[in-house]
Amino acid sequence: MEKVNQQVSFLPQLERACGLDMHKEKIVAFISNKDGSNQALQEFGTFTFQLYQLKDWLLQNQVNHCLMESTGIYWISLYTVLSQAGINVTVANPTHIKQIPKRKTDRKDARWLCTLLLHGLVRPSFIPSQHQAALRDHCRNRLFYGRHQTKITNRILKILESNNIKLMSVISTLHSKTGLSIVRLLAVGITDKEQLLACAKGRVRSKKEQLLMALEGTLTEHHRLQLQMLLEDYDHVQKQVEILDGTISCIINEHYAQAVQCLDSISGIGAKSAEIIISEAGDDMSRFPTADHFTAWCGVAPGNNESAGKRKSSTVKKGNVYLRVAIITAAWAAVKMKDSYWHALFDKLRKRMKAQKAIVAIARRLLKVVYKTIVSLTPYEEKGIVHFLELQNQNIQYARFKQAMK
Repeated sequence: MEKVNQQVSFLPQLERACGLDMHKEKIVAFISNKDGSNQALQEFGTFTFQLYQLKDWLLQNQVNHCLMESTGIYWISLYTVLSQAGINVTVANPTHIKQIPKRKTDRKDARWLCTLLLHGLVRPSFIPSQHQAALRDHCRNRLFYGRHQTKITNRILKILESNNIKLMSVISTLHSKTGLSIVRLLAVGITDKEQLLACAKGRVRSKKEQLLMALEGTLTEHHRLQLQMLLEDYDHVQKQVEILDGTISCIINEHYAQAVQCLDSISGIGAKSAEIIISEAGDDMSRFPTADHFTAWCGVAPGNNESAGKRKSSTVKKGNVYLRVAIITAAWAAVKMKDSYWHALFDKLRKRMKAQKAIVAIARRLLKVVYKTIVSLTPYEEKGIVHFLELQNQNIQYARFKQAMK
């Protein structure tokens, strides 16, 4: 028999618990003891005063443990009310809770949730602290505003191209001072060549002839009006982003300054990527037993699919979307750094798999570095391609040793 040395852990079983089936306009609560006695079932509304009625009802029935699914955003307000009352609330992933087939009602859902909690058959989800939740909301809002700003920019470019103004053939991005200044002049009907050329900054100054040819298109009156409206939207969004940047910086400096500074030292991870990582995962890695658990929670770890002793191909598991996008973006930046460990590793993986699959593997290893950096709070040291070659030589020698021992 194969010997295994793995710890078998059991979640604590409870004597009395409550299952809460949460909906937009209704909450079904079911209370029971472990032996099935003293059961009670009641429905509540979702207005604030009704949430406090539910809280009072639980306290009257001496319930200290509740379980509910993380359904949309409806659970957040109820979680806050019950937590402030000292009730231990477990929020579980709906995919981890399986209801008996063909026996689906709200009341049976509440009973099933109560049964799972009583017997310790459900794992709680990760609930961030108050200041981390605020940081997470601000970072996500900044991401949404950034996407909206990109849509506005694309609409501006569409109007320019439809009038044969080839501005993007000369400049690299519309977000630069040169691009925005020229568009603002065109929007108010200014076509004087000298004024347009005066907007050129930096390297664009050496392309004045190309710039004049690119601006020979004509704008109609209604197109100029559309540009003015889009520029107002752009300025509004930019102002909102600046406000969010200031608020995020205040929270980071107050609670996570050292962690963000250490993450910023990792190859491919900049200040904003570090802020997103902290906002989504926090600076307390004790909730993740190992770095592999952390990568699985993020959604960059391969799933397990083994049957009859054979490992089958499986895609990565679903996880935190925002953190996954941030770490994959950082991985792309890391592999573009020449003479770095990540660049050499990517070249090796690229020989036997597609680039998209290889970058996910890079992101998983990079996230393990993030885990260790947050735990130790020490800056990352890029060891370069020399370290990669040393590891490759060690692996080759180990493989030869194993072959010789057979």
